[in-house]
Amino acid sequence: MSKDPALRLAAEVSATLADLIKEIRQRAAAQAAAQNPAPHDPVALLCIAQRLVDQRQRRHRFFPDEIFHEPAWNMLLTLFIAYQLRQTLNTKALVSTAGAPVTTSQRWIEHLDKLGFVTRAIDPSDRRCIEVSLNDAGHQALTRYLQDLTKLECE
Repeated sequence: MSKDPALRLAAEVSATLADLIKEIRQRAAAQAAAQNPAPHDPVALLCIAQRLVDQRQRRHRFFPDEIFHEPAWNMLLTLFIAYQLRQTLNTKALVSTAGAPVTTSQRWIEHLDKLGFVTRAIDPSDRRCIEVSLNDAGHQALTRYLQDLTKLECE
């Protein structure tokens, strides 16, 4: 190594900068990993589903209700959230999330059952109520969809 003090100082500064750049990259990668958890993380998928529900509800502040008529999708997202939180919903509670008339929502629940996405069962504590839950096929389909969304967010 040269004995020239300017060259020595330049080499030291260069090494220090290289170390700083390495540390900044490591911190940025750790921060990105914290903000974009693995797509298979159930908590991350729950957050995405909740964000979708919030976004869908916010639309109604700016646009008329009739242009967003997707009761089945609203119910599927709600059922996914309930599934992740290990909660059950009765028909009345689920219908209230659909944004559609009760009879329309009930028809959609029946259709989702026929399609194999949800399961209906009589509430053991109140036989007048029917519980609706996302079954394994419905959960897997929504999980794959939400995982696919995480790929879009990370690209």
